[in-house]
Amino acid sequence: MNHFYVFALIPTLLAISACTDAPTGADTNAASAENAATPVLTPPTAPSVDAEFEALKALTPVDACVLLSAEKLAAIFPQLKFAQHQHLAPRMSGYVWDSRCVYWAGVGSVDYAKDVPTHTLELFVNTAVSSTKAQANLASRNELARAASGYQAHPELGANAYSIVQTGAASLFVVKDQSELQINTSDLSSSNDAKRQKLIEIFRAL
Repeated sequence: MNHFYVFALIPTLLAISACTDAPTGADTNAASAENAATPVLTPPTAPSVDAEFEALKALTPVDACVLLSAEKLAAIFPQLKFAQHQHLAPRMSGYVWDSRCVYWAGVGSVDYAKDVPTHTLELFVNTAVSSTKAQANLASRNELARAASGYQAHPELGANAYSIVQTGAASLFVVKDQSELQINTSDLSSSNDAKRQKLIEIFRAL
């Protein structure tokens, strides 16, 4: 057997084997596409904690009907008998606890309106996470309300306290502790100044 011929074939076979095993351009592209399609797994991150919301959940919110009881109204309006018409227990609404209480008096005392009260009182309470937050919320409302007809500031009741009087109705906006309060009253016989004074009297009794 010609040994030179055998050894001459070995480099040729190795070259053929190398050509056969080497990846083609198509194989390289396919591998790259497969690697790109494979999602990169990252360790899960801990959920962020909303400190204000967590602190708000831990609060004992103010109940409007507890804050403004029928007994307190009887002392302020001895000539009227207010009955509770609506009570909304505290519930979370955004970043405050929302509660409200509505009282009616004189229902059916007007001939043409047998189911309508002659006097109403409403208390809306928004309890925030702190007094600073409640004051900031009131300051924002005050800024928007200054252009309204019947606006009047009440610095004697605290920073940013104000009232608005319209035909037959008046509203007082104040802060007590960490709760923002809106007290509304309506009646047909009192003057605007008298309505304001009653609202202030109610607030000071809370």
